[in-house]
Amino acid sequence: METFVKYSKKPKLNNPVLIEGLPGFGQVGRLVSEHLVKEFKGKKFAELYSPHFPPQVMIKNDGLIDMISNNFFAIKRPKKRDILVVIGESQAATITGQYEICEKILDVAKEFGVKDIITVGGYAMGRLMKRPKVYGAANDKKIIKEFSKHGAIFKTKGDRGGIVGASGLLLGLGQLRGMSAVCLMGETPGHPLLIDAKAAEEVLNIIGTYLGEEIPMGELDKRAKELEKFRLGLEKMMKKAIQQVERQEESEQKKTEEKVKYIG
Repeated sequence: METFVKYSKKPKLNNPVLIEGLPGFGQVGRLVSEHLVKEFKGKKFAELYSPHFPPQVMIKNDGLIDMISNNFFAIKRPKKRDILVVIGESQAATITGQYEICEKILDVAKEFGVKDIITVGGYAMGRLMKRPKVYGAANDKKIIKEFSKHGAIFKTKGDRGGIVGASGLLLGLGQLRGMSAVCLMGETPGHPLLIDAKAAEEVLNIIGTYLGEEIPMGELDKRAKELEKFRLGLEKMMKKAIQQVERQEESEQKKTEEKVKYIG
């Protein structure tokens, strides 16, 4: 088996923007892409299969199975640029596969005349944020200037490291094909079990202003409020734990002082 794309149909798209949202830190990319498809009634038109995905199938509620795939959706916007969205259950499990799958995604993008790419991911901070910032990286100075106007942060102090996976590779490989690309990364704790709706909202706000489209938050907003309750509850628990440790240390210190007095 080789990596291949299976089309159900080929839509006609008007100067589309490619938005990639595959699983990663906080599932930020996946939340963003799935929300766009749901809110703007995107239509699936192709599926990408690869031997580089994990060796398993997904079981549906009715007991049937699905192969792991990356799926392409078309969002039509009258009198505006259309959107081509990439969603999937998994990224490639191998280094070679990451390159191979990203090249296939770009092949599809090229076929539909994509010139601009937005990839979405999470920026792991190791803690919960009250209002997540959105950091960016791009392969073109013009696109940095454009997205800076919409709230993305590109300049930071120190070494920010690299972007692992499709969100980063699509920028580099896209540049080789003459495509402008930006990666938007919402601040997230980076916990493997946390689905970060708040970070996804902040990224969607920037994408919305760039596209000139008001994006309803709906269910995503509910999930963000639930996360805020969780964050506040966690803060209270941490404060109690710190206070308990401090009291215990004070008690230990007093016992030590008393022992010293007794010995003296």
